[in-house]
Amino acid sequence: MTNRTHLRLAGVALAVAALAGPVLLAQPASAFPKGDPVYQFKYNVVATSTIKKAGLTLSPPPGIFKGGIDLSNGQLLGSISLPNTTFTQNEAGIGNVTATAAIIPVGPVKGKVNIGNFKVSATSTFNIHIITMYLDSPSLPALPVSLPIALPPLPLPHINLVGNNCTTASPISVTMKGTANLGGASKFSGTFVMPPFANCLALTPVINQEIPGPGNTFSAVATPAK
Repeated sequence: MTNRTHLRLAGVALAVAALAGPVLLAQPASAFPKGDPVYQFKYNVVATSTIKKAGLTLSPPPGIFKGGIDLSNGQLLGSISLPNTTFTQNEAGIGNVTATAAIIPVGPVKGKVNIGNFKVSATSTFNIHIITMYLDSPSLPALPVSLPIALPPLPLPHINLVGNNCTTASPISVTMKGTANLGGASKFSGTFVMPPFANCLALTPVINQEIPGPGNTFSAVATPAK
């Protein structure tokens, strides 16, 4: 294999690192047709997602992408591990809440790589699980000052408002596209529709008023993992 080919493969690997969806286990070489040459790689991925309806930007901690490219046909298979993300949002009629969400894979990342021009397109499918949602500093109001002793606000129990099974009612599909940059980090982006949520206890209609809808964006920057 020539040095030029190695350079192209490095660029392609950098590109696909940013395009992987949130799947937990890397695809082994055996996932490709037997006998095909497979280029395997590992990259750091910094992802950002903007939820248009809520005016919310989510930036989870960096994740790791592992995968492979079939050099015979440009097929891409891979996976990424992204840590949970915590965000604060004002929910109508409730007030400020702090929530922690996880990305749950539905299947592997699948896509195509054009080794000749570094262009990559890959689609990932996943659900979002809102693990917890708590009111910020919930408390009962202070008692009237006319009492002999002025009492401070009383704290309320720290209760998970969405229970244990609050997830998107159907999977999210994101197709990411971009071109690898051999001189530095590579950035890729796509848009997606956020489906309604289900099984979020009494907050299900509140969440579905604030979050689901079209026009959401996802972007990722990939750099080689050390």
